[in-house]
Order: sequence, then C-alpha cells, then structure tokens
Amino acid sequence: MRRILTLAAAGVFPAGPVLAHAFQGGADGYAQFVEGAGVILTYPGILLPILALGVAVSLWDTEGLPRVWPFALAGQVLGIFAASVVGVWVAVAFMGLGVVVAGMAALWPGSNRAVITGLAGLTGLGAVSAALEGHGLFELPVMIHLGILFGANLVLAAASGASALAMERVPAAWMRIGWRVVASWIGAILVLFLAFALRSGVS
Repeated sequence: MRRILTLAAAGVFPAGPVLAHAFQGGADGYAQFVEGAGVILTYPGILLPILALGVAVSLWDTEGLPRVWPFALAGQVLGIFAASVVGVWVAVAFMGLGVVVAGMAALWPGSNRAVITGLAGLTGLGAVSAALEGHGLFELPVMIHLGILFGANLVLAAASGASALAMERVPAAWMRIGWRVVASWIGAILVLFLAFALRSGVS
C-alpha cells in the first residue's frame, strides 16, 4: 500500500522544492486568469487540502457547503494580504493542515459546525497564501488573483458537490465509508508530499 501511494505521489504528481510560483509577465487578462487558476488546479500541495475540505464538509452535512463557504471566502481574501508576509514554510504548513482536514473527515465525519467553519477559513487562508507566497501585496495583476480565487472555489465546490451528490443518491452506509476512505487516501498522499517537502529543506 505504501509503495502504491509513493508511486502515485512521485509519478503522477512530481514533487520538488517548495518555491514561490513564477508567473509570466505580459500576458493578456484571460491568460493571467487561467495561469492563476492553474496554480490551484495543478499543484497537489494546494489542490489536495481543498479537496479534503470539500469531502469533509459533505460528510458533515451534504447541504453544508453554503453554510461554511463564506468563511472559506473570507479566509481566501485574508490570504491575499497574508501572502506578502509569510515565508516558504506556508506551503508546508498548508499541507500539514490538509492532513488534519483529511484525517478528520476519515475519522470524525460527523464533526460539528464550529470545527468545519474554522477549517474552511484556515483552508481558504492557506490556499491563497501558498499560491501567492513570494510575491508582494498586489505585485501581480488582478486577473491572476481572480484566477486563484476562482480555482480554489471551483475545487471546493466540485469536491463537496460530487461527494454530497453521491451520498444523497446512494444513502447507504458503505457510500459514506467510501468517501471516508477517499479522505484517508488524500491524507496519505499529502503526508508523502509533506515528507518530500521537508526533505527538500523547507522549514
């Protein structure tokens, strides 16, 4: 099992040093938007914790996303400002948060609203901070910021929506257990990425 997870992480999602994301200059607005969204959608260290949150929200309440989404949005906005003062450690910390979220979804699916809303806010904060880390406040074009926010919310909505729909269509215990297993796999992959990041010397 461990070997399979290692291959999945190292082969499907190549890992390397955690560095500031380099954005291209001179692109038009649409290209900037796509580039911003691409940071969320193509970097597993940011993508996976958001996926874990989406699954955790639906395991808590299949109609819970609208109730916690404002906290995620607030965290994302704060992340824009936090990114200019945090260091490269934020990417490692965010992966650690993802492990916590995934573990909670797998082991404590019922959770409670206070915990879920808190994790939603922290995940939003961490995702945007990690995506923009290394860049000064509004140093990058606005369209890149909008692309990052769009990507983060798209992933959250897709993960929460897919898991909620599956559990509503098949209201059986095994379906919920299946999504808890999915959360545990996300957490396991994140642990591997965290180990790779720490081995690369990020602290």
